[in-house]
Amino acid sequence: MFKRSSAYIIPFKVSRNALHAALLSLLIFVSPQTGAQDMFNEDTVTITAVTVTATASERQTPYTVFVIDSAIMAGHMESDLASLLMYATPLAVKRYGNHGLASVSVRGLPGSHTTVKWHGLTVNAAGNGYTDFALIPLHAASSVKITQGGYDLSDISGSIGGKVELSSEPLFQTGQYGSVAAGTGSYSDYTASAVTGSGSESVSARMSLWGEKARNDFLFINGNAPEGATEERRVNSSCVSGGAATDLAYRSGSSTVAAHLWYSNSERELPGPVTTVQQNFGERQSDRSLRSVISYSLEKEKITARVTAGGTSDVNLYYHENPEYNGDNRSSLLMLRAGIAYRLNGKAEFGINAGNEYQSARSLSYSDTERRNVFSTSLSARFNPGTRVRLLLQARQMIVTGMVIKPEFTAGAAVTLSPDGAHLLKASISRTARLPCLNDLYWVPGGNSSLRHENATGGEASYSYVSVTSSGLKNSIDLALHAKRVNDMIQWIPGVTGIWSAENVRSVNVYGLEGRLGSEMPFNELVISSYLNYGFTRSVIAASEIPNDRAVGSQLIYVPGNLLNLNLGLRWKMMRAGVTALYQDRRYTTSDNSEWLPPSFIADAKVGAVLPAGKTKIGIELDTKNIFNSSAESVRNYPMPLRTFNLRLTINFTSKNKKNEEQD
Repeated sequence: MFKRSSAYIIPFKVSRNALHAALLSLLIFVSPQTGAQDMFNEDTVTITAVTVTATASERQTPYTVFVIDSAIMAGHMESDLASLLMYATPLAVKRYGNHGLASVSVRGLPGSHTTVKWHGLTVNAAGNGYTDFALIPLHAASSVKITQGGYDLSDISGSIGGKVELSSEPLFQTGQYGSVAAGTGSYSDYTASAVTGSGSESVSARMSLWGEKARNDFLFINGNAPEGATEERRVNSSCVSGGAATDLAYRSGSSTVAAHLWYSNSERELPGPVTTVQQNFGERQSDRSLRSVISYSLEKEKITARVTAGGTSDVNLYYHENPEYNGDNRSSLLMLRAGIAYRLNGKAEFGINAGNEYQSARSLSYSDTERRNVFSTSLSARFNPGTRVRLLLQARQMIVTGMVIKPEFTAGAAVTLSPDGAHLLKASISRTARLPCLNDLYWVPGGNSSLRHENATGGEASYSYVSVTSSGLKNSIDLALHAKRVNDMIQWIPGVTGIWSAENVRSVNVYGLEGRLGSEMPFNELVISSYLNYGFTRSVIAASEIPNDRAVGSQLIYVPGNLLNLNLGLRWKMMRAGVTALYQDRRYTTSDNSEWLPPSFIADAKVGAVLPAGKTKIGIELDTKNIFNSSAESVRNYPMPLRTFNLRLTINFTSKNKKNEEQD
C-alpha cells in the first residue's frame, strides 16, 4: 500500500459520509509557562543555543497553544524533533526504528494531518504531504511551538490535526556567544555541532552546524524467531546526516528585517521488517533540503505589519535491490504572504492576512511534473469587552487550482477567573479543511484528480492554572476536552483490479482528554523541575463507503488510547540529573483492530555536570536510553534498540559576564 521512502509514504485515506457528531472529552494539560499575574507579561528564558519566548497572550488564546520549555529542549539537543515531541508533549510519534522515518500524530489523526512550519514556511513535502521528523535536528530552530487541533487560520493553508512551528528569534544585545559539542555512543554513534552568534543593539547573527554518523547495528529481541525469542543485531541501518542554519536580523526603530537559511543532507540505510527472520532488501534513502525565508516586520503605534517570502526545495532518492522499485522524488514550494493588524483601541484589534503558495512535485510515478497554486485570505478580530474576557474570530477562504474549498472559521473565548490571572477558562469551535497532497491526486497508478478536500468540525474547552510564589515555586496545570468530526477523509483502498487508489471514503469521530502538568521547586541550591503530559484519545471510524467495511467502529491504526510521558530534572550546584519516561498503551496495526502492538514503557536517565570557567562553561553528560532494557516497537516489525549509552561534551562561551547580564 505504500513504499518506504519518505517521499513515497502514501497517507492512508479515509472516506466520506455526511452526519455529524461532536463530543467532548477531558484534557489534563499543564505546561511550565509561568508568570501570568499580568496577562500581557512576557516570560523569556535564554540559554546559549536555545531561546524560548512564551507570551501570556498565547496562554490567552482560546485554543491550545504551548511552547516547549527551553530546559527540556536543551536536554534533547543531541536528538531529532521526533524524540523531543515524543517525550515532551502529548503527541503520538511513530517511527521505523532508531533513525528511521518518523511521523507525528496530533489528537488522533495521521501524520499527514500535522503541519510543520519553519518561520512561516511549510516544511511538509508537496508530494506526500508528510514531514519526516527524524530529519529535523533541534539545531535548526531555537523555539518549538505546538498548536493543537488546526484552529489557527492565519496561515495560507492549514491542517485538521495541528501545527508544529519552528523559529529562531533574533538575539539583540547579547554580545558574542558560541558553543561546540561532541558525543559518542553505542553502536558507533558520533555527533558533533557548533553554534556561533553575536547580538548588538541593531544586528543579530547566528550560525549552527551539525552532523551525525552511526553504524546503528543495535541489539534487539526477535520474539518471532523460529527457535524462540533471540537477541539479534540490526542490519542495513547505518546513517550519516549533517546540515547548517543561519539566522540574520537587523532592526531600526520599529522595523526589523530577518533572513533565515537551512540546508540539510542525510543518507540512510532502511532496515527491513523483522518477522520470523530479519528481512533485508538493500533499501537506502537520500534526502536533501534547502529552505530560505526573508521577512520584514513593523510595529508602530496601533499598527503591526509583516511581509514574508520564502522557498523550499526537497530531493528524495530511494534505492532498492530491485531497480524497478527505485524512486526519484523532488518537490518545491514558493511562498509569499503579508499581514497587517490594527488596534482600534484597548479593546479591539482587526487583522487581515493574504498569501500564496506555489507547489510543484515530480516523481518516477508521475506522468509529468505536477503543479498547484494555493491562494488564501484570512480575517481576524480580537475583542476585550472586559478586563478578564478575550474573544477571537477568524475566517479563511482558500482558492486552490482545480478545487472548490468551503470557507473555514474559528471562534473562541478566554475568561480569566481571578484578578491575578492564575485561573483561566477557554473554549473554541471551528470548521477547517485539509487539501489532498499531490501524490493523492496524481500518483500513477491510483492517483485521483477528482478528490475532495477533507473537512472537520469540532471544538475544545479547557482550564489553565499558573502560580508563581515569592520563593520561586512555579506550578502550572492545563486541562482540555476536545472533539471533532472529520468527513471525506482520504484513504488508499484496493480496487477490483487490485490497484490501490485514493478515495474519499470514511468519516472519523475524534474525541479526547489531554493534560500537562508542570512544577519547578527551588530548595536553596537544589532545583527540581517536573513536567507530566497525558493524552487520552479515541479516533474512531464512524462511517464508511467501502462495502462491508469491518473497520467501522474501530480506532485508527497506531493511535494510542492512553499516552503518558514524564520529564524530571534536578540541578544542584554544578551537578545535573534527569529522567524521562514514556508509556503508550495498545496501538492497533490493522484497520479492523484485530491486531495490535502491546503497551510499552521506555525510560531514559542522564547525569552530568556543568563546570564554570570564567565566561566559559564546560558540560559533560552521560545519557542512558532504555534503562530497563525493554523490548519495544513503534511500528510493527520495526524494533527499537535495547539499552544504549551516549557520552556528550559541551563547551559554551559568552562575551558577557554575569554582572553584564544582570544589568541588561
